[in-house]
Amino acid sequence: MNLKRVVGVVSCLTLGSALAVACGGSSSSIGGSGGDVGALGGSAGTAGSAGTTDGGGSSTETGGSSAAGDTSAAGADTAGASTGGASSGGSSATTGGTGSGGTGTAGSGTGGTSAGAGGTGGGTICTTDANCPMGTPYCDKASGKCVQCAGDANCAGFPNRPVCDTATHECVQCTASTSCGGQRPYCDHPGSDTCVQCLADANCGPTQKCNLTTHACTAACTSSATCPNQAPYCGPAGYCVQCLSSTNCSSPRGVCTNNACTCDAGLSQCGTFNGGMCVDLQTSNNNCGSCGMQCPGGESCAAGKCACPGGGLSCNGLCIDQSSNPLHCGACGTICAGNQTCQAGKCQNGGCTAGLTTCNRACVDTQTDFYHCGDCGTRCNADQTCVAGKCQ
Repeated sequence: MNLKRVVGVVSCLTLGSALAVACGGSSSSIGGSGGDVGALGGSAGTAGSAGTTDGGGSSTETGGSSAAGDTSAAGADTAGASTGGASSGGSSATTGGTGSGGTGTAGSGTGGTSAGAGGTGGGTICTTDANCPMGTPYCDKASGKCVQCAGDANCAGFPNRPVCDTATHECVQCTASTSCGGQRPYCDHPGSDTCVQCLADANCGPTQKCNLTTHACTAACTSSATCPNQAPYCGPAGYCVQCLSSTNCSSPRGVCTNNACTCDAGLSQCGTFNGGMCVDLQTSNNNCGSCGMQCPGGESCAAGKCACPGGGLSCNGLCIDQSSNPLHCGACGTICAGNQTCQAGKCQNGGCTAGLTTCNRACVDTQTDFYHCGDCGTRCNADQTCVAGKCQ
């Protein structure tokens, strides 16, 4: 046994309970039970090592308790965490496992300090692109997180957002004015990371001023009488604006924000051309969850996520009903033999069970089937369901 451990244990036993807190014992005034430092690791974190202490006491981390002077055995952090007191005269630290991120709660002790570090938080953890979901399909190996883009080539499918901002890993219009041109020659970076008409009054004509909120050149004014139709009100900054209050705006841009008509509540602005579009990111197939995120194949956007309607499954870019489709019976690519039908996700010999209709070897209930509603091949719209043989 380590001599330091023996001396430490004997000393603590001799001192008695009155000085137990100096040896890492239980004390409500010194940070709680245990000489180890508690850590707020992420739930379902990876195995982490508990800190070294000079006091006895058990750590609430799963995987073993620390003895005087030694480091406790590695263990997986549990959700929530202990609040540990510091040992006398020294410092200790415990790093939580990878998870949703947290902050260690430092206990206090005579002459000692403690600190806990939470695990890495936010984003899907990855080592390759194969680990990443739709929406953030690329793995940034430096941070180990799934991101929207790792380079400009990843932004080719995003309309009007051809550049990957390497700081945020999001597809943007620009990070420098060299990416801009035409009617919007300047890059608002850092900021909106979009190409704009102006960044200062000097970028506009002699009778114009730069609206520093919209970065558009607009007519200078002293009264609304001199303002054009597209910006009919003279704003407090001395240039013509779209609105002075929401009563000057109409749906879907019915809200006046910073003297510009913006999207109604629940809608988001996507794009900048002609003021952009106001879309519902929860239901837009072309902007599902975020601007420019298009749903593939026959998938539709619901609650901000792309999925096949009617509980279907995406197979080779097509949405099918795997419970009855003889070419994808139960799973993509499971083909029933020519003399079989597909019913309840299984290939079977013979016809369909009584009460079901055979639609090209698919056994379906035409009263409720999304893909065969009322009769074979009648598919409901994405926002509909089949009730009593009718899409509604």
